[in-house]
Amino acid sequence: MSTPIPPPGPNGSIEREISPVTVDPRVDTATEPHVAISPATNVSAANRLFVFLPGTGGIPESYRLILRVGAANGYHTIGINYPNEEAVGVLCANSDDPNCYWDVRREVITGSDSTRLVNVNGPNSIVTRLTEAIAYLQQTYPNEGWGQYLAGDAIDWSKINIAGHSQGGGHAGVMTKLYAMNRACYFASPPDFSLFFNAPATWTGRPNATAVSRQYGFTHLQDPLVPYDQLSLIWQAMGLDAFGAARSADMGVSSLGSVHMVTTDATPANNGPSASPYHGATVLDNVTPLGGNGQPVFAPIWDYLCFK
Repeated sequence: MSTPIPPPGPNGSIEREISPVTVDPRVDTATEPHVAISPATNVSAANRLFVFLPGTGGIPESYRLILRVGAANGYHTIGINYPNEEAVGVLCANSDDPNCYWDVRREVITGSDSTRLVNVNGPNSIVTRLTEAIAYLQQTYPNEGWGQYLAGDAIDWSKINIAGHSQGGGHAGVMTKLYAMNRACYFASPPDFSLFFNAPATWTGRPNATAVSRQYGFTHLQDPLVPYDQLSLIWQAMGLDAFGAARSADMGVSSLGSVHMVTTDATPANNGPSASPYHGATVLDNVTPLGGNGQPVFAPIWDYLCFK
């Protein structure tokens, strides 16, 4: 069942929650709904699809603010629910297999049988869920333009802006190695650092399908779960430092220049329980800072990272 939700403002976009089981009855895990938002009608159409992947144990409902910002920029936006109960770092950080992160993430993304550490089949994988959600939205709401993101029965990756928080950002990172996408942005991620090898995961150095010039990262300097001393090395291994040293979002978006590595030291909001406020502060609804107008303080930063 898909449930229309009143839009956050008079911009013509429509928010819906869509059950993965409704889309595909074969789905048998992570059944909380996807969140899909049609583009605002009072701006030019971006003709791009913004896809957001939640962090460990997270669901799309908890990242509604960034989806709304994308829709307000003329993007179709969708938060995809997927199997994420197990932290990939718990599985791989101490592994002596240099391909552990790569193999685990590829199975979650594609449903390929690439590791015994997780068990994710095709219907439960990120790519299948996304493909089928797009097809469902086009069939159910044919006047909203969702079908432009499919080429036959497959995703037209060139029109996709991928993003993710924590575990979801790690999947987004691996997807830049697999698919030629329009853009990728990472929040407190990718978190893939090997404690066994004391180095970023080996996949970070693999050839890109999505150009590194189209990839951006944003993190909190006090994040205890993905420490900046590790994440900065991961971003460097991915090549994000080629565009300049990291700069702070706290000085405003105009101070960023053209850097691809962005940090903050802002105080998290307190709009609900959170196990790690600093880890979620860059994008998670209940801890990302809000301005006096109730809008996310980081909305201009999100524009810079994800919607240009």
